[in-house]
Amino acid sequence: MATQTTPKLTDIYNVEDAVQRWTEATRKASNDYLDLYDKAVDQITELEVKTAAATKLPLVSQLVDTHVTLTREVAGVYVTAARDLLKA
Repeated sequence: MATQTTPKLTDIYNVEDAVQRWTEATRKASNDYLDLYDKAVDQITELEVKTAAATKLPLVSQLVDTHVTLTREVAGVYVTAARDLLKA
């Protein structure tokens, strides 16, 4: 009489392949999020600049320009660091 062996879970499902697909999907979603974040920061800061220009007050425009520059630089550093972590 032949004995039946129960298949192992790793034989039924390719765990390594599933983990690889999960990792790729997570990286893609993370990169998409970072793209959206970068775009949102650009749009918000552009709105700030336009609003400040509408006041026609040079001091307000200068302050907003400084704020926008700082905001864009910080967001750029954040996005770059996050992308570097995703590549690792």
